Amino acid sequence: MKNLFIQRFFVSILIIVLGIIQITLDKSVGFNFGYFILFLGGIILVSSTISYIKSRKNKSLEKELAKEYDERDALIDGKVARFSLQILIYEIFILMFLTNFVVIATKTVLFVVLVSLIISEFWARKYYNHVL
Repeated sequence: MKNLFIQRFFVSILIIVLGIIQITLDKSVGFNFGYFILFLGGIILVSSTISYIKSRKNKSLEKELAKEYDERDALIDGKVARFSLQILIYEIFILMFLTNFVVIATKTVLFVVLVSLIISEFWARKYYNHVL
């Protein structure tokens, strides 16, 4: 995850400066929106600082979880690839058997194989994400 603290810090400082400028330049009698803008910049500054401090504390935990997630993702990819390869082999054998009796266009066969592999890969990934 990208650290956006510097960008948030500069935006909040810019908003605070704009609020101060509006407060000093606006001499109207009614409600001055400069105070609202100044308050908004302060809230953004405080929230970005707090989130930055919290994220610094969780770096080691985040690295460990990312490592476990990568290992799990690699395991799922391997199982899905194996399942998809088995489906492809069975489809090829079935289509080879059918072409002895029926004439099937090549485009049709390729379309059927691609669609079935897309569907089987999707469902296998859902299954292995749920099981593992």
